[in-house]
Amino acid sequence: MASYYDGRSSVPFLVELEVDRSGVALLGPVRRRYEWSGAKLSEPLRHAPRLIRFADGSHCEIADPAGLDAALQAVGYRDSWVVRSQRRASHVAVATVLLLAAILAMYRWGLPAASAFAARRVPPAVESRIGVQSVRIVQQRFGPSKLASEQRERAQRIFDSIVPHDGRNFRLVLREGGSIGANAFALPGGTVVATDQLVGLATDDAALAGVLAHEIGHVEKRHVLRQIISSSVVGVVVAMVAGDVSTVTVALPAALAQLSYSRDMEREADAYAVELLQRHSIPVAPFADLLQRLQKDSGGDAGEWGRYLRTHPAAQERIAAIREAAHLR
Repeated sequence: MASYYDGRSSVPFLVELEVDRSGVALLGPVRRRYEWSGAKLSEPLRHAPRLIRFADGSHCEIADPAGLDAALQAVGYRDSWVVRSQRRASHVAVATVLLLAAILAMYRWGLPAASAFAARRVPPAVESRIGVQSVRIVQQRFGPSKLASEQRERAQRIFDSIVPHDGRNFRLVLREGGSIGANAFALPGGTVVATDQLVGLATDDAALAGVLAHEIGHVEKRHVLRQIISSSVVGVVVAMVAGDVSTVTVALPAALAQLSYSRDMEREADAYAVELLQRHSIPVAPFADLLQRLQKDSGGDAGEWGRYLRTHPAAQERIAAIREAAHLR
């Protein structure tokens, strides 16, 4: 027995089904015949009736799926390979493994590629608006700089001497580092933030120029936008491309709090820094030496510089790549 719904009324008709190779016939108060070519059979579920949907919008609800299965098998009807696979534990296990592999691959390669694609298409005006909001968040979190005017002027002079003129509104913001100590990071739109502790520890002008050039590289390569997009995924991508930054600004505090870069992004920023320093005839060796010092300090109590390492991993291979790019030994 089955309940037949004609698609016009919510009242079911109790009918009997006769199944053969070509179709199904309804017997009882409703007498009709439908061909399998125009019908869709729902997948079997353990605790739900099985449905046969017909081309005219009507359907049958079968309360005895086992009886239907037996009748279908008797006439040689076979479920789709998907349905058959669901009944085999080995197929389900393989499908689960493939699904997990696909999720990992999407996280490892798909999401970064999608983030880079979206970041390249964010209009400069939108990036600038996101940058303004980011600066406000930084100013709320970190106190005003306590550096002497000579130190602030030194940092600004070094920044101005290397900053590119590509249409972005590049600016250097100095803040008291507090719990993050010696650190520097980039924000969307061209703002580079450096802490008092960083300026104080990087006593060599060329070394400080290297750190600032590295952060400028993150801006130029749009690494910051890519990380923000990765943190918020689909909603932010749609909002940013559409020009509505409200969704982005809501996600900014959490994204900035955990901002970190992949090894590929760090290498890109390093390569950009080397090129920028050489373009301005600034020696690269002090920058490499500074990173080497950070690497050594990280082995024990890393102190102030160790905090910089945690957001800018200075692996030995990174230092070697900088020296190689600058033709240093």
